[in-house]
Amino acid sequence: MSERLIKVLIVDDEAIVRNGLKKIINWEKIGCTICGEASNGKEALDKINELFPSIVLLDVTMPVMSGIEVLAEVHNNPKNYPGNPQFIILSGYSDFDYAHKAINYGAKGYLVKPVDEDILEEKIIALANEVRLESETNTLRTKSNKENLAKKFSQMFLFGAVDDAFNPEEDSNDTFRVAFISPVLCGCEGQLQSLKFAIEHSFKFCKFIYFSMEAEMILVLKNEEDFSVEHNFNALCKALQKKGSIAAIGKSGKGLQGALDSYNQAKKLYSRLFFFENIPFITEENTDSKTILPQKPTPSEDVNLFSCIGDLVKYIEIYDLENIGKIIQEQREALKTSTKTADQVKKICMAFIVELSNQIRTKHPEKELTAVSAMDLVNLIYSQNYFDEMIRIVSDYTNGLAEAFTSNSSNSTILKVIQYVKSNYNTDLKLEMLGNLFNCNSAYLGKKFREYTGVPFNTYMDIIRIEKAKNMIATTDLKIYEISKLVGYSNTDYFYLKFKKHTNMTPKEFKASQAKTQG
Repeated sequence: MSERLIKVLIVDDEAIVRNGLKKIINWEKIGCTICGEASNGKEALDKINELFPSIVLLDVTMPVMSGIEVLAEVHNNPKNYPGNPQFIILSGYSDFDYAHKAINYGAKGYLVKPVDEDILEEKIIALANEVRLESETNTLRTKSNKENLAKKFSQMFLFGAVDDAFNPEEDSNDTFRVAFISPVLCGCEGQLQSLKFAIEHSFKFCKFIYFSMEAEMILVLKNEEDFSVEHNFNALCKALQKKGSIAAIGKSGKGLQGALDSYNQAKKLYSRLFFFENIPFITEENTDSKTILPQKPTPSEDVNLFSCIGDLVKYIEIYDLENIGKIIQEQREALKTSTKTADQVKKICMAFIVELSNQIRTKHPEKELTAVSAMDLVNLIYSQNYFDEMIRIVSDYTNGLAEAFTSNSSNSTILKVIQYVKSNYNTDLKLEMLGNLFNCNSAYLGKKFREYTGVPFNTYMDIIRIEKAKNMIATTDLKIYEISKLVGYSNTDYFYLKFKKHTNMTPKEFKASQAKTQG
């Protein structure tokens, strides 16, 4: 059936009765499924909380706890049984007192054993329809309430005032905590439905609403303890298979003004999300205050970032990796604690690499420098989601320049490998195969390749292939899928992904830009 199956729990102390009830009705045909069974009242209560059945077929006379006692417990303590099960009593007694008590405790029917299967089936079908209708009504009501509430919170956050969105009587002493979630860092850019599903699954036991504001997803949590919020955000990262920071969370606040304060703090934290790669979310408590609250800029801030290039060139010439590492680390700290935005930092690093490369090439035109040019890395830097990913590219590239100044004989092998890769880029090249071909350990070859070129082997392969693809797109009438295969990508979707990562354009957008240039 297209509609969901209604879960039914069978409770009777006689196994023969339980087995008979499972067989006398074609449960799936009437839109139901047997989710479990219990042999006494206490076990029934445990199963109700474990399995959340919608309908319970309940015997009256049982050991440990009777059916009437089960009804009384659920009726008197509804918060302990949030599934709100509906009961049909199956009893060997036609006693009016039993029936009267059962109905008073909310039973939807009282049938005397042996049960007529047609009457039982008719009763269950009617009750299942009631359950479905109630469920649909509650879902629509809840959805409508959440949508209205989301609009009000969105308006309050947008205009920055509680009374712009809520009436005074709508305020409360509830505690709110607001989070900014990045669809891009979640890997859900253009796929918000996937992110929504992950949020609903990860926070299913919380009271919350969520909605989009500009490019971000806003999550508002109500009356949740800090440990619960952190636990559920860890679950969200696990569901999305993400290790870096994907969200910024403000502090808890009382009432609607507290929610607004939490939003403003989360927004401030969110602007620094780029700088945190190793934690799933950031709060004021779990981050370095110098990074979250950067220092005021100085007039010479930009100059200082480039004043080290002269020293860096000297250390590159003598292959002093220790001092090269120190300079890169100093620049890392200066950038991370500056007031620069993510885009500004990326542009500085791009300019840094280009200027360093120009100074080295101007001073040593005779040198065979790294196979990957500084310009090839510009788009790669800009596509990085986290600060330390970008710094690793800068560091690898700088160490690769230094490698060109060593007398290490392994360079000749690397040059041969690079030449072979350039000639065979459209084949399925692996480090293991190249290691066998050039008589060296694949792990060692990968390490030396990265030191020499400044990028990992797979990244270098992508750079070579994408450059070839760009040339084909610009100079031929071949289809995109044909070019994809010609440059070594058997999967066209994967080719699209790699092309956009390295050029910030899809192949079709690149072709259109070339047509405009030539036109």
